[in-house]
Amino acid sequence: MSDFSDPVIISCSISGAIANRDQCPAIPYTPEEYAAEARRAVDEGASQIHIHARTSEGVPSYEIEDFRAITRA
Repeated sequence: MSDFSDPVIISCSISGAIANRDQCPAIPYTPEEYAAEARRAVDEGASQIHIHARTSEGVPSYEIEDFRAITRA
């Protein structure tokens, strides 16, 4: 049995690779939206954030600059 003294890692995946706003209106698309959602998750105890980058139109992206923009935000 664990108690509150046991360490825990909470990972939050704030966007899916395929899901879109038609399925979930809260999915972030822009770097600023990613940053806001990441801040909310960290404020609630998440210790790491998992992302799938997107363009500002919501299209999945594998471009390093899209990941960098999210990281900077």
